[in-house]
Amino acid sequence: MAETFDAIVVGAGVIGASTAFHLAKLGGLKVCVIERGPVCSGGTAKSCAIVRSHYSVPTNTQLTVKSIEMFGQFQDWLEDNDAESGFTNSGYIIVAPEGDFADTLANNLAMQAGVGADTFEISKEEALERHPLLSVEDAKVIGYEPGSGYADPYLTTTSFLNAARRKGATVKTECAATSLVLEGGKVMGVETAQGTLHADTVVVAIGPWSRSLTGGIGLDIPLEVSRHTVLTLRSGEAYGRTLPIVKDLATDNKMYFRPATGGVVLAGTGDHGDSITNADSMDENVEDDFILYMGELVAHRMPSFAEAQLTDSWVGAYDITPDWNPVLGFVPGIGGLMVNFGFSGHGFKLAPSIGKVQAQTALGLATDVDISGYGLDRFETGRLLTGAYGIGSIS
Repeated sequence: MAETFDAIVVGAGVIGASTAFHLAKLGGLKVCVIERGPVCSGGTAKSCAIVRSHYSVPTNTQLTVKSIEMFGQFQDWLEDNDAESGFTNSGYIIVAPEGDFADTLANNLAMQAGVGADTFEISKEEALERHPLLSVEDAKVIGYEPGSGYADPYLTTTSFLNAARRKGATVKTECAATSLVLEGGKVMGVETAQGTLHADTVVVAIGPWSRSLTGGIGLDIPLEVSRHTVLTLRSGEAYGRTLPIVKDLATDNKMYFRPATGGVVLAGTGDHGDSITNADSMDENVEDDFILYMGELVAHRMPSFAEAQLTDSWVGAYDITPDWNPVLGFVPGIGGLMVNFGFSGHGFKLAPSIGKVQAQTALGLATDVDISGYGLDRFETGRLLTGAYGIGSIS
């Protein structure tokens, strides 16, 4: 017989895990999470897991402020003394050179502080006190967030799922969703490789793979997928795990870097990346030219890395919307169907709060942050959430 639940969450990445937990915590719902592979095996597995509040869209900052609060009280929020996120409070520095980005950064720091973010401008001398390896001679404006940091994607995701299980949720792995079940314009469940699952609420949280389900019901979503590369570099002494994350707006690819396990630096880009058609068939090769170019950028910002060695590299997929901001909430015209896609590289840091506001929306509760602007219909009405930095993951 087909199993019946109050809600089904498709996707056991960090967004799906957070949503499932909050549905169970806030509403006491009987929740089922389904995942085509193991837990945390999709986009979350490739995440750099940076947690910061710097955005130019106010609601993005409000959501990440809530997420930072949750990371700071992770065990209490999950009601589990064994819950772990691996969160390291390293702080976050963002550097802008002379030009338009300097004015944008200064304005954004004021906006963010106005919506509750702990962020402010610091001098070059103060930046070097916090991160002695930096060269900031070309910086015009430098922002700082003392409460930000980075976490562990796997620990965070599995902790959310374990907490959901303790509240009665079911997690089915190796259980691919093959189609959505609709009846009379309303979602009724999900067809899976293990059979039919029934629920009046279905949350699709599979990022770059969203079209595999939405296309089957004739829902054409505005979603592009791109390939991004991450490197880890070693130079001389071990890189301190509490050195601040750095975002460099002086680079054309909006480079960032942070400490990583093993005393190395993890470096990636916040630009568009390389367009691809299928996240399952990405080219895993990393070109030498890219490694050399990123090495030069890192060495410009940290001269001690001029002779750095590459220790690892990998690629991951961004799911991108036309305005580089996510789509959240119920789908107009299809009862009971909620979508989460288009996080464009900033899904991890949003995940704790997104899971909560999505659950609040599903339950008809007041939301911590107004997410009405993230609706799917904004692309038809022209109400885009356009960021001040242009394309990239700091919209």
